[in-house]
Amino acid sequence: MGEHELLDRLSPLDLSNLRVEERGLPMHVAALAILDHAPPSLTVLQGIVERRLHRAPRLHQVLYRPQPGLGPPVWVDDPSFDVRAHVRARPVPEPRDEAALLRLCAELNQPPLDLSRPLWQMWLLTGLADGRCGLLIRLHHVVADGIAALGMLGAVLDPDSGPPVTDQPAWTPVPGVTALAADQLGRLARSLRHLAIRLSHPGALVALLRRSARQAAQLAREGRAPRVSLNVPVSSRRRLLLIRADLERARAVAHAHGGTVNDVVLAAVAGGARSLLRSRGELRPGLVLKASVAASVRDPSDRRAAGNRVGVMVVPLPAGEADPGQRLVTIAAATARRKRLPPYQPVGRLAQRWMAGVMSRQRLVNLLVSNLPGPAAPVRLGGARVLEMFQIGVVQGNLTVSVGVISYAGQLNFGIVADSAAVPDVGSFAGGVSDALAQLGVLVTAQSP
Repeated sequence: MGEHELLDRLSPLDLSNLRVEERGLPMHVAALAILDHAPPSLTVLQGIVERRLHRAPRLHQVLYRPQPGLGPPVWVDDPSFDVRAHVRARPVPEPRDEAALLRLCAELNQPPLDLSRPLWQMWLLTGLADGRCGLLIRLHHVVADGIAALGMLGAVLDPDSGPPVTDQPAWTPVPGVTALAADQLGRLARSLRHLAIRLSHPGALVALLRRSARQAAQLAREGRAPRVSLNVPVSSRRRLLLIRADLERARAVAHAHGGTVNDVVLAAVAGGARSLLRSRGELRPGLVLKASVAASVRDPSDRRAAGNRVGVMVVPLPAGEADPGQRLVTIAAATARRKRLPPYQPVGRLAQRWMAGVMSRQRLVNLLVSNLPGPAAPVRLGGARVLEMFQIGVVQGNLTVSVGVISYAGQLNFGIVADSAAVPDVGSFAGGVSDALAQLGVLVTAQSP
């Protein structure tokens, strides 16, 4: 560590994610990859991952909590790191089809990650009937947001063409108490310098305050989300469903309707909510739901940087509109207006209290949506080709449905997670998403070869 380089501590947003989980809400992200065949063995996979961990240092680090007065938790290398505790295997149970794979993923993804270890897991899920296998990757949100998580995953993957990566790890020592104290003093001094600079440029400070005020006003204008049966306290039971779409067709449809691929995703999600609420007798003319849409504030150049650089955009979903094309036009106009302001970033103790204590009865949004840009070209792991990737979100508080979308090698893949006790009819939601994608001409009905 250089003379002026600060230690790698939790940011306020990262710390808020940790505190929220301490109040009982899960705060990890996950992804499912489908491989064309299994690596030669679990031991081989463990060796591949271990040799490349230095390319994503956070994966061999653990949180160290200093004594009071020495600042926030610090990321340090785990001196007892054992890859076997993180890369494990389970066979897919009979009948070894996709439904059985998804039930196993829901089971493995439910428990919280052990905070005394590096905060990730990789599960090799073997024995699918067609010779393929699954790879479930779990990562705590305190480690990374979705985009950074994909960057870390990329650290252990190979391009589909060219030689495999054969790097060797090189770890750094754990800082001592003196370094921690010096770092904390350095951070305080830097904070004071930044404050002095802001005070010496009142125009910039006023602009920052005005922007924050506009964001708060925008949230106030959004108003309350409508009362629907989607919003009830969640249980510990989960169900996962997958839907496949074509990325290039989605781009073409989005362009024709004046929107983006993300707008196509939201129009399909609105179709899913419409189908579910219609089957429950809750659909009414003009019904507009509200979705919390994850929005990155990350610079494109720091895709692999750890930590969280993500905000929230509240988007209206016109579930009362029957025509998917008109839903897309309406959503595209709404997102264009909202993009004029930076996404809202809920940082600080007030936001933490809301997320942990009030989320089970919040009235701001009805469901969660995240859309991530994955690898544009195919990748491999241990010689096995990654056929598909899916994002697996979380349901928490009173948000019983979460839709995670990821693009990969021309695919646009949807992962729907629902509380199976509150939404036993999640198949109706998934059917509505599929119908909307089909009507827009982007649904892929067959699984990737």
